[in-house]
Amino acid sequence: MCCSLGIMRLRIAVIAKEDLAPALKNGGFDAVYIVKGAVEALGLIESIIRERSFDLVLLDDVVAKEIGKSRLSEIKYKHPLPAIVELKTARGRFTSLS
Repeated sequence: MCCSLGIMRLRIAVIAKEDLAPALKNGGFDAVYIVKGAVEALGLIESIIRERSFDLVLLDDVVAKEIGKSRLSEIKYKHPLPAIVELKTARGRFTSLS
């Protein structure tokens, strides 16, 4: 987390569906995790919280919608770190969850 100059470096992970992966792969993130759905994403979030491996988690808005606002709010309340931020995309408005 610290460099030789004592400068803090933010460790950033992204959790997204496969269709968003190409746009994220070269984004300079420390890790890009591709998930199939909410269950896999929740397991990954729990692992990141437990291991304290990242400071910021960007969560694909489609995955966030699958997890549900109340569940995400509960996780954020119980575990303020890492910060979990929904990554807004245009495709989230057009994706059907049926």
